[in-house]
Amino acid sequence: MENFTMVNFNYFDITIGAIILLLAVKGFMNGVIKEVFGLAGLVGGVYFASRLAGKAAAFIDTNFIHIENASLLKLIGFMTILILVWLSATVLGSVFSKLTSASGLGFIDRLLGFIAGGGKYFVIFALIITALSNVTLIKDNTQKYVKDSILYPILYKAGSAIIKIDPASLGLKTVSSEKTAVIPGITEEDNKTAKNLN
Repeated sequence: MENFTMVNFNYFDITIGAIILLLAVKGFMNGVIKEVFGLAGLVGGVYFASRLAGKAAAFIDTNFIHIENASLLKLIGFMTILILVWLSATVLGSVFSKLTSASGLGFIDRLLGFIAGGGKYFVIFALIITALSNVTLIKDNTQKYVKDSILYPILYKAGSAIIKIDPASLGLKTVSSEKTAVIPGITEEDNKTAKNLN
């Protein structure tokens, strides 16, 4: 019985895995079109937000609300663009889904929706994990929970590949600004790569 360790999965893996699975079931119910548009909106939102956050921050500061904290303002700009792009893609997905609802795809449409839905929420968690892992305070307080995790390094690598931006561009104080971030389950070479991204 000592060898039974749930394939070394810890509570973090079980929790995140269960959430992704449950949300993938939602994708099964929605069908593939809505989920693909949602995933495209998420990735596209991150792409545009990472490049236009500064301009969005200046626009918000000038036309809506003045915020003294430049870091917070830039983060708001980033999130604003991300949400706008994602919502636009979601609306388009709903429209196309209704137009093709009589296509007769049936189970195949739902199965592909399950896969796309799971992929979308995997991407969401990957982006969140990557961002939080580069914030010193959060990383120091959560490292013990993901020390032996199997999913954590996978999510971190995936998030880093998607973002490919310096978290400091959001105005956040990062681990790499002080030292190389050492991520559990990731090789030294990967950690050096993460530092170069920063």
